[in-house]
Parts: sequence; structure tokens; C-alpha cells
Amino acid sequence: MTVFFGNDGNWTSHASKPSAIFVNAPLTYAEATAACAAQDETLLSCAEYVEFANLFSYQQYLGRITPDQLLWSSCSPSSPTSWRGVVQSNTNFSSSLLPFLCTNSAPLADTVDPDYSRFPRVNASSNGTTFEGMRDHMAFRFAGIPFAQPPTGDLRFQPAQSWNQSMLFVNATKYGPACLQFGYFDGNSYGLNPWGNSEDCLYLNVYTPHLPSPDSLNPDNGKPVMVWIYGGGDTQGSGADATFDGASLASRSDVVVVTFNYRINIFGLLALDDDEINGNYMMTDKIQALRWVRQYIAGFGGNPNNVTIFGQSAGASSVNDLITCPAIMGENLFQNGIVQSGKSNVATAAVAAAYALPYIEPLCNGTAAHRASCLRALPAETLLDISNNSISWYTVIDGRYSADYTQARYGLGARYINSVNVLAGNMLEEFQSLATTSLWPSMTNFSEALGILVRDAALNEAQAAAVLNSGLYTVTNNTVYNGSTTYPSVYNASVHIGTEGQLYCDGTLLQWIAAASWAFKSHWFYIHNRGYALSYYDFYDLCTFPVGEPDTPYYRCHSSDLYEVFGTYYLFDQPVRVPEDIYYTNAIQDMWGAFARTGDPNVDPAYLAARSYDSTMEFFLGFEWPRFTITRPSVASLQFPGPKVSTLPYQDHCEVLLPYVVNPTAPAA
Repeated sequence: MTVFFGNDGNWTSHASKPSAIFVNAPLTYAEATAACAAQDETLLSCAEYVEFANLFSYQQYLGRITPDQLLWSSCSPSSPTSWRGVVQSNTNFSSSLLPFLCTNSAPLADTVDPDYSRFPRVNASSNGTTFEGMRDHMAFRFAGIPFAQPPTGDLRFQPAQSWNQSMLFVNATKYGPACLQFGYFDGNSYGLNPWGNSEDCLYLNVYTPHLPSPDSLNPDNGKPVMVWIYGGGDTQGSGADATFDGASLASRSDVVVVTFNYRINIFGLLALDDDEINGNYMMTDKIQALRWVRQYIAGFGGNPNNVTIFGQSAGASSVNDLITCPAIMGENLFQNGIVQSGKSNVATAAVAAAYALPYIEPLCNGTAAHRASCLRALPAETLLDISNNSISWYTVIDGRYSADYTQARYGLGARYINSVNVLAGNMLEEFQSLATTSLWPSMTNFSEALGILVRDAALNEAQAAAVLNSGLYTVTNNTVYNGSTTYPSVYNASVHIGTEGQLYCDGTLLQWIAAASWAFKSHWFYIHNRGYALSYYDFYDLCTFPVGEPDTPYYRCHSSDLYEVFGTYYLFDQPVRVPEDIYYTNAIQDMWGAFARTGDPNVDPAYLAARSYDSTMEFFLGFEWPRFTITRPSVASLQFPGPKVSTLPYQDHCEVLLPYVVNPTAPAA
């Protein structure tokens, strides 16, 4: 079964767009009628077939139907219709086996927590297990699937253990709770997490446009799989966050989307350097989710041999972690990686322990084994309270899950990592939202602003001094000609410096190192020149422009690419500011989908034509995304209209900051 939904990107009209169920298993008219009835639907009228011409054109592109394909409709029990809706009245096919369309009366999931009891149920079968999920207006969704044993009791502070594969049935109609945390997903105070929190939190969700029948299952013919790793500074987040609802991306890009929870803060990253509490539990959760995908995703229409891991912020750093992870070398768990606003967050076990031990020792002491037993017996809330302190959490160099700093591993080249195709990039003013309200637009003292950046760990003292001495950052309303970058305000300059110090320069350094060592199978880099603020993450209302006023200056902030990748504006009642918002989102989803299919973000023109994706065809007129190499470090500067090929911006600034970057060190006593 395939959900036929023409996703043109205009999220304001998703609910009113026609939707149907395409069944490509040939049946007689009577059998087709019964098959629709089994889904609580009916055969679609021939008069409605014309609404799905683009979807039929795409099926022809895929080779699943022919141009002269006939199908059953409700218009005649003996005379089928063409895919254009023309009944073949001069023929009698009453006993012929033909594909067909059923109606799709399922509603659109258009809020964070709709009443899922109204959504029709569907089953997916894989490796002896039946998963009951839901059909909606755009795709099939399966929520709250356990992928590992609950990390509680004796499994607290242990690597993730395989899911109980003896389960024959899984109810996947309700999202699982988020892991224990503070912040946006601590309960539902922000309206983002109605499913609660629990230490038992290792659940994943699957969104797919297609469900294969068990007797026609061929994993190699499955759709590309995109496994999302959320950000949140390793301290907050949820795979059930509606920002990452995968229905729109799955529908638009014809991919299977997987989101999942992983342990964060103390539960996922506590490392005491004692051979008992070793850290990296968060990494093992991600690996276990990928192993579940490899074993089960074919039953959801996905190709386990074509998996893309993608993430943003801390989730993007997780992509770097997995690419460099020694423990999964040779498993071939993923083939592509997308790094959105990512860097490295790796430390030695001694440094990680130095941050945590002052908070652990008053509660649990003694031998390493005794301390581990004590920690596993403590109430979860007691441990969570420790996370509310100013502790830095890191991926730990342990020789198994992390062999060295990310820069060092990338520098060794492809043989020493899980070499895949990599797409990476950034927003231009990430720090505006990361700073929250620690900086303010009316501030006038540049030295004071630099001090705040040091306090917030966007810069260190040496970098702040280098900025002042460089002459590259000039705050003025006048034009200068000394090669410096001019900023109209202290706030604006500080946002740019914070972006470069906290994310951009570290992240681009990784890309330079990987390019120099030819670490990746192919390598692509982008800069987003357009952003759309998350509805709950827009400090001072400066990360978006007003409806109909695209010339209003605004910041392209951290996380303002997420709606563009997932197309989930409609779940948060966000307006279309200008039509270009739709076209840019279409282009991003089409390029991310192309990369998932082929490892190349340049979209096949025949694919775009088959799907009538006209705005993306316009996007690519005169534009081709070049590879990023050490000899030709070209960058896709993305905007609609007018994407361009450029070089990495602000590298002169990075030359000021990077010499003073140091690996994480233990906190001062």
C-alpha cells in the first residue's frame, strides 16, 4: 500500500488536498472492493483519478506501472479505468487482476497531540513481529516502538541491550515518553511533550509513504531510510518532538523517516573513569536504534542497505561520533550522514570524571563496583537533579566507542572511520538563539559583550583577546576599507563572533580536515541563507521576518532550518510569510531526499519532472551543487530564488579563533 498524497509543500492546504491509498497488488474487482473495505474505505471513483495524475506519473518513473496501466475504480465492476480516469467501457475485465485506489478518509495529524483513536490502524510485519500503527492523510506512522530493553535497574549506566525479539506483536499507536530531563521536554509545560518522561524511554517512531505486503518484501527495492538524531545539547530533546514529525518529509521525498529517543544528561553520559561507569551510553542507544533499523525497517518499506543518519546541533555532533565510532566498523549500519550545525564534543575519561565526581561522591563512594551499585539503586530523580548543575557532558574517549578526538580520527582518513557520503553545513547567525537573552540588542559595550561570550563558553579568554587585537571586527555605522567585517551594532557583531566561536569554526575545521584526508566517499557543504524560527525558540523575535515583509533584516538562527527540513510548520500553526518559504522548503526536502537516495544532493531532473516538482526544477536552473574538496572547497549558498556556488565565509575570522582552541580540560578546582 502507498499513500497517494500530492505534497506541493503548501502546508496551509495539506488537510484539503486529496489523498488515496494505492494498492499495486493485482486483484479482481471483488477482491479489490473487499481489500478497501478491510481498510474501512471504498474503491475510489474514476472521476477522482485525475487528482492523482502526478502520483501515477511518479509510479511510472519508478517502473511500478506502465503508461497504459488500467485500474479498478468504483465506476464499474467490469470495465476498469485508465490512470487518467477514463473508463474502458468497450471491454469486460471482470475477472482480470488489476491494481486500484481506495479512498483515504484518515485525518491530517496537524497538531502536536491529535486524537489518534480517530486514525485507521494498519499493520507492518517484519522478522516475525507484527507492528500495529496508524494511517494518516499523508503517510503511515508507527509510534512508540521499543528498540532496546528499558535502561532501568541493573541496566542503568549500562550499554543499550537488544530489544526482546520474541515479541510477536507491538502496539505502535502511542508515542513513548521522553527521557528524563529538564527544559523544553520536561513534562508538557511548553506544549511539546504530552507523553511524559521516564527512565524507560528507548522508543522509536517510523513514518513511511509505503507498506509492502509480506509476500512481496524485497529489502533492496525499499525506499531510502533517514534516521534522525535530535539536538538539545545532550541535555534535552525527544524523538517524538512534533518538529521532527516525519510525515511531510516522507511524503515529499519518498523516504522512510525514523526518529528515536536516546539517554541524555547524566543517564546517557556519566563517566567516572573507573572501569565501571564508563559513559557513552547515549552512543550505544543510537547504535542499538540503527541495529533495529537494519533488522526491521524492510517491513516498513525501507531499504536497510541505504540508511542516512542526520541530525542538527548535538544531533549533528552525534553523526560525527557515529562516523568515527570503532565499535561499529564493518557493520555497515549507514551509508550517508548529514551534519546540520554540528561540531565535535569529545573529551578524555579523566576530564569527564572531573566534572561529575564532585556531585557523585556525596551520594555514592567506596570502590568502583560499590559506587556503581549505589548509583543504580538511587531514585532517578536524585540523579536527574545532578544534571541541573553546571556539568559539561561529553562523548568519552574509551577506545571502544570513541578512539580519539574527532579531528584526529578524520585526519587519519577513510580507512580509520565508517567512511560514508557526508553533507554538512550551517546557519549564518547560529548564536542569536543559542545566546537566549544573555546578550541584548541595545548593548553598546563590545568588551562587555566579549566577556559574556567567554562566560557562556562561546569563546575562551585567549580568543576574546585575539578578537580585540585582530582588527577584523569593527562596530560602526560607517563604511571602512581596511579589510575588516563591519557590524552596525555591538549585538550584531557579538552574535557573529559567538556563532564562529561556539559552532562554525570548529565545525568547518572538521570539514577541512576530512577533505584533506579524503575521509568521506563524497563530501558536500552548504550555507543556509534563509531561516524560519521555531515557534517557541525566537528570542527578541529576531529569527524571522514578518508576513509579507521579506526585506526586513533578521537572523538565520540556530535551529531555524528544522521546519525547512521537516516541513512541519503546520503542526505549530505557522504562517507562510511569502511563497518563497514553500519553494525553499521544497528544495531542501528534495535535496535531502536526493542525498538519501544517491549520496548526491543534486536532484535528478527526471525525478523532478515525474513528480511535477516545478519550484525545485526552477531552483536548479543554472545551478549545480559542487563537491567540497581540498583543492576546490566549493560551497552551496542556498536561497530561493538564486542558489549560488561560493567559498566558505568568515575563514579569516576562523584563522583568528582556531589557534586558541583547546581540547576540553577539567574544571578549575
